[in-house]
Amino acid sequence: MAIAKILEHGQITIPKPIRESLGLKKGDVVDARIEGDSVVITPQKLVTSENWEKLLQVMNNVHEENRGISEEEVYQDVERAVAELRQEEYDKQKKTASGENHGNPRRTNTPYTRGIHRF
Repeated sequence: MAIAKILEHGQITIPKPIRESLGLKKGDVVDARIEGDSVVITPQKLVTSENWEKLLQVMNNVHEENRGISEEEVYQDVERAVAELRQEEYDKQKKTASGENHGNPRRTNTPYTRGIHRF
């Protein structure tokens, strides 16, 4: 049995043997829930290894397709994409308030983010 002390702001340090046994390291995500009179902490993976590999491949493909685009152009494209998303969210909230929300997915229009689906 390992004993841990609750620190300031409710923080608790999971004892090293338990962290090592579960392969937990700084920044990992866990689920904490109550079961009876106990707290159960379960490690969580937010992205599977397979999906992470797919994401890396997509990122590599995007990088290859956009060779020659300057860092400044990428920032401008991202800023435009964020502005579009914010405008869409504003419009969606406005439509929801008026009862005409359709929620159709579409693709982004900026050169660096072209072809990335948004919902």
